Amino acid sequence: MVSYKFKILLLLFPSLVFCQSKVIFPKTQNNFIVIAHRGNHVDVPENTIESLQKAIEIGADYVEVDVRSTLEGVPVVMHDANVEQTTDGKGKLSEMSTIDFRNLKIKGTNINPPTLSAFLMEAKGKINLYLNIKEAEPTKIFALLERYQMNNNVVIYCSRTQIFQWKKVAPTIPIVTSPPFNIKTPFEFEAFILSFPISVLVGTYKMYDTIITQKLTEINIPIWLNTLEVEDNTESWNLAIKLVIKALQTDRPQELITFLQKNKLR
Repeated sequence: MVSYKFKILLLLFPSLVFCQSKVIFPKTQNNFIVIAHRGNHVDVPENTIESLQKAIEIGADYVEVDVRSTLEGVPVVMHDANVEQTTDGKGKLSEMSTIDFRNLKIKGTNINPPTLSAFLMEAKGKINLYLNIKEAEPTKIFALLERYQMNNNVVIYCSRTQIFQWKKVAPTIPIVTSPPFNIKTPFEFEAFILSFPISVLVGTYKMYDTIITQKLTEINIPIWLNTLEVEDNTESWNLAIKLVIKALQTDRPQELITFLQKNKLR
């Protein structure tokens, strides 16, 4: 009943429904997309230039990278709000100067965590990026994308509270987000799509079924599934592929590429 009322509300306020015709998806050489979660970090630290380079070497289509901001608001690459989990530093990233951030070392290495500028510079012309926005201003990120001519080579993952702000700043960049856990039916998924200007839905294979994926295909919304941590294996890959999806995010990109090639999906 809530979904029905919401859909009626959308009909009364059509300005809430955004046109998706101008969205530009990054070009890929492969029909089945492999997204390297935080880069190819099997042998090198995650979210580093090195993990980006490893993903480029094996032919991944996208690198997923987490974006936060320093004290001055400079976008940098880091998953956690606190730096001690992955670096030799301590404290909140948002309270750290950009200079201090650049002097950090990834634990057990001599590797510095990168700024987003450095990441974009290395990725340009080599691979697409899946920017997972943790805490960063859309205007500042978009300015960097323009500077490095990467506007057409990124998708933006953000929370639902950030979607409209992003569409205002960068209307042509595809927006990726997760559906609410409490929606279960094709009708509820369609109502959700009508309420937000998104281009891709993500999640695990457990969040979808063939009826829902068929409905999303009908309304031109692709599903990019995550198979991470304990679910990052051939069993999960097979279950995800049975939903007729065309993209997977993985911590094991080389193994997934080999798996897809053996199954003639890539």
